[in-house]
Amino acid sequence: MSIRAKAAAVVASVGVLSAGWAVGTANGATVTNTTTTAGTNNSNTTTTSGSTSYKDGTYTGTTVQHQYGSVTVTVTISGGKISNVTAQADSAGNGRSASIDSQAVPIMKSEVLAANSGNVQTVSGATYTTTAYITSLQSALAKA
Repeated sequence: MSIRAKAAAVVASVGVLSAGWAVGTANGATVTNTTTTAGTNNSNTTTTSGSTSYKDGTYTGTTVQHQYGSVTVTVTISGGKISNVTAQADSAGNGRSASIDSQAVPIMKSEVLAANSGNVQTVSGATYTTTAYITSLQSALAKA
């Protein structure tokens, strides 16, 4: 086996192990699997240490520019929790980017509402948009 092939195998192994660790630990959170004997209720529960509580109000994050446009996120806090998230994604007239934005933004909204924080993953295939979304969201949450 050549040195290049060995190096490639090592790099691939590290990538697989890292991805497996991230999935298995839910990025540091404790994951519990619950299964009923009848098989009708299979669920994964993610528990994070400590709870995040925010000050009620509506907060707008900074507009974050990326290679194909920009994203501005507005978050509404009610009862100390994130109750709504809206995003203005400007694709600068790029049709493909607009299509990606229209798919990624609703996914990000549901992830943020479920997590009640800005600690969410990017959407595969929409890295620029979702990274800008998370950055804008975190700037809004910093105000809350």
